[in-house]
Amino acid sequence: MRSSRAGVRNFHSARARVQAHAGRDAWHVACVRIAHSHATASAPTDTMDDRGPLTDDAIAFIREQAFLIVATADEGGNSDCSYRGRQPRADGSFEPLVDIPDRRTLVLPDFAGNNLFNTIGNLLVNPAVALLFVDFVRQTTWLVQGRATIDEDAPGRAHLWPDARRYVVVDVERAQARADAALPPLVLA
Repeated sequence: MRSSRAGVRNFHSARARVQAHAGRDAWHVACVRIAHSHATASAPTDTMDDRGPLTDDAIAFIREQAFLIVATADEGGNSDCSYRGRQPRADGSFEPLVDIPDRRTLVLPDFAGNNLFNTIGNLLVNPAVALLFVDFVRQTTWLVQGRATIDEDAPGRAHLWPDARRYVVVDVERAQARADAALPPLVLA
């Protein structure tokens, strides 16, 4: 996401809209706060090498996570943030959160949800996407940005996600890590 006055204005108006619904959807508020902390950080750690934007550290971090937040926007810039978590298998294990076929690509399954199709609908008109991976224990986040396409027919991934209806394939343009003491720590009991 590039910074500009218009972008900051749009971000803050989106933030106000999200905060207005705080009682109904705390995930949206958390998403906006964390995205805001990334956007206003003085010295983010960008990763990039000649192999692609996803370094070994980024890949290891992403594979460990139990959930992510997908941020999209429609053609008018109206944003949506959606929680995506690992799906349980019959044996008690969990399906992978994402597939990482190479250092420039992330694949997310799309399962039957609320049938509003906000994420998919937005991506069909505006392929820009941000994926936020949060580790509350380590108080660290990774923000992955890129452009997405929808893969409606991917039998090669059925072994990973047998119940997925389609897949979101993200061409990763940027990956950014941030250790943030402002992120509330999670203490496991």
